[in-house]
Amino acid sequence: MVLQRTSRPALIAASRRSPFATQSMSRSYATAKQPGPTSHFYKTFTRPVAKVLVVAVFTYQFIYWGWVKLEADEHRQKTDAEIADLETKVRKLDQARKAGLEAKEAEKPTKKGWW
Repeated sequence: MVLQRTSRPALIAASRRSPFATQSMSRSYATAKQPGPTSHFYKTFTRPVAKVLVVAVFTYQFIYWGWVKLEADEHRQKTDAEIADLETKVRKLDQARKAGLEAKEAEKPTKKGWW
């Protein structure tokens, strides 16, 4: 048995060719197998169900955002009212303190002289 030398390009071209045995041997017949009812259901209803889910999530997020906004506004109003109430109390106490200090100073006898 004598080995023949082949050129490199010929080997590359031969390696690119797929042999007959590796080719797919599937045949298609006129009576093709019909898809099952499950696959037909998913092919028919996947997109509408996905759209409904996306719209439902969007609606939920929109309503949740509105609810949180209303809660934040209500909390801000309560906080502002409490701050205003505390400011009026502080103002009244400060005025009472100043009036008390002025009354004490008015009661003090004035010193005459150096000592």
